[in-house]
Amino acid sequence: MNYTFIKSLIDLAAEYEESTGSSSAGIAEFIEWIRNGQPASPLMDVASTPEGYSDSHVAGMISKLLVYMYRYAKLYIKKGLEGTPIQSMDEFGYMVSLLQHGPMNKTSLIQRNIQEKPTGMEIINRMIKLKLMAEMPDPNDKRSKLLYVSDDGRKVMGSLFMNMDKISKLILADLSMQEQLQFMNMLQRLDDFHKPIFNDNLAKVEELLKNP
Repeated sequence: MNYTFIKSLIDLAAEYEESTGSSSAGIAEFIEWIRNGQPASPLMDVASTPEGYSDSHVAGMISKLLVYMYRYAKLYIKKGLEGTPIQSMDEFGYMVSLLQHGPMNKTSLIQRNIQEKPTGMEIINRMIKLKLMAEMPDPNDKRSKLLYVSDDGRKVMGSLFMNMDKISKLILADLSMQEQLQFMNMLQRLDDFHKPIFNDNLAKVEELLKNP
């Protein structure tokens, strides 16, 4: 049983009771509260930023902040990986994908991690060279091979999960459980939108850039 998840639900229920002043509401009201969240804070006055953004540049501000968050996460994770053969967030992500989803071919692993093939092949080849990943024949296709995490790779990953859990909490800062769920839902919506574009070799982006 996932006791961490249960504890999170209890914490969320306590937060709901405190914010609404209700201890007798049903599960439907609780779920609706999670879905809708607390009243949104007023948007910051983007026109007053040093960069001089106006309200019409909100999308640009969001894009910039997403890039910043990626860089923070990348630096924190790199720090958490120090002293291990795994050197980057991408390498760690590839290993996690194989542990979570089982053996898969190189193309599937690269696509799952949203990267271009040359970059993905560099990561895979390095993991194989370090003997953290290995290959085996694909039982459904004799011409293909499947990647899997080796015993050495499992040992390395097992030693890292506690640090990575700490890093994940650091990245989320002081967001409440409710805010984390809302944030996750928004990111999932964005991922659902962008993944087909990526899988279609960015054809939609090229079409967009061609239009005046």
